[in-house]
Amino acid sequence: MEWQDIDRIRDPGFEVVRRGYDKRAVDRLLGSLADWLETDAAKDLGDLAVKRKLEFVGKSATRILTTTEDEAVQLRRLTEEQCAELRAAAEAASTQTRAAADEYSETVRAEADDDAREALDAARAEATRLVEEAERRRAEIDAAVSELEAHRDRTLHELERLRAQLASTLGTHEHDDAPPPAGAADAEPAVTPPG
Repeated sequence: MEWQDIDRIRDPGFEVVRRGYDKRAVDRLLGSLADWLETDAAKDLGDLAVKRKLEFVGKSATRILTTTEDEAVQLRRLTEEQCAELRAAAEAASTQTRAAADEYSETVRAEADDDAREALDAARAEATRLVEEAERRRAEIDAAVSELEAHRDRTLHELERLRAQLASTLGTHEHDDAPPPAGAADAEPAVTPPG
């Protein structure tokens, strides 16, 4: 008996005749059923059970594969969403880091500019102080030179006066060195006041 014949037992499809089923068709079916039960029933039923189990396994495998495919699609979608979220978070963090770096750079640059400005101002102030100190010292030196020149002029004038006086004194002594007139030897010499 074939698989199809087993299915025919469930639905034999006998012809309906006037008094019911055709007796010869029923007898043939029952005979072949008896023969089958005596010979191949155990093997065929085992094969049928295996076939039905394989069909069940196939349906289960199909269900599992369909479920797995659905889960894979869902997992892929979730993974893509998570990747998109991670990419967005990374881009936001990158933007934030770049903004913080730019802000830090500007702060450092501003501090460096302030430090440079302060150093320049300090250098200018020191240069101004040094120039003012140099000008003050120059004025002091100019005053000292002027005072020395005035002192030199006074000294030269005093030397000139002393030279004139010395010349006058020398001229007076030359007249005194002339031989004294007779009778004046006993007289005291005349003293000329310096002067």
